[in-house]
Amino acid sequence: MANQAQDRTKRLYGLQWNRYRIVRSEEDEATLKLKTGLTQSEFAGITVLDGGCGMGRYARVAASWGASVLGMDLSEAACAAQDITEDHASHVQIIRGDLMRPPILEGQFDLVYSIGVLDHTPDPKRAFLNLARCVKPGGRMAIWVYQMQSPIVERIMAGHRSIARRLPVTWLERLSRWSVPIGGIKRWLMGSQLALVRRFGVAIHALTIGVSMHPDPEVRACDTLDWYAPRFVSHHTPEEVELWFSEAGFKEIADPTTNQSHFHQGQGQGVHRIGIKN
Repeated sequence: MANQAQDRTKRLYGLQWNRYRIVRSEEDEATLKLKTGLTQSEFAGITVLDGGCGMGRYARVAASWGASVLGMDLSEAACAAQDITEDHASHVQIIRGDLMRPPILEGQFDLVYSIGVLDHTPDPKRAFLNLARCVKPGGRMAIWVYQMQSPIVERIMAGHRSIARRLPVTWLERLSRWSVPIGGIKRWLMGSQLALVRRFGVAIHALTIGVSMHPDPEVRACDTLDWYAPRFVSHHTPEEVELWFSEAGFKEIADPTTNQSHFHQGQGQGVHRIGIKN
């Protein structure tokens, strides 16, 4: 039954990450540093688990910095990850695996991270606890999940997604491509120096809330598909996520992005937390 529940997830990410090879080295490096709280030199010689590696863009960066990386993904995105990390094959192993039942021994990794993945599982807390068991004593875990928004925004998003989840993934992929100009217009309107223009941009955004405003059009299409298409999408509070860390035996729980700049506007809209395993 659990496997059937994740069939759409496997189809979506198999399609998404094999079609959109959005390796953007500068952005990927900045994102990995920011969301793990580690510098490039701190990756050298450590063991890393990328929980839900997708097409492997962060696994590729970690390996290029000298880490030994195991990337795991539920879908055929693992094929894309193998291709993208090929230049660092001696430092990377990619496997198919489910965060709900990870085929990994406990206590094996210096760093475990999961960026934008737990919130697309049937049970995010359980998936987190499964990954947390893979961290060595003294090791680090870092996650990013969608943040809970205001009640009205949550209702708008739920309404959009309730329709989108009824559509085939292939239809949504096509619609996401068609939406790329809308994302560009929103970005321009909401970045205007004129308050009236910005307010108009906010109104357009409310009607098309999942359409990405990423500066790169290809990433914009990919991000829009990622927002509308998943069957499972959960939003969380910082306090909830910190309780997960505490329950799993982590200390020094913190937001690694505090007082840090994101690579582009909009990347900070989530809950980022790191912790050190007792």
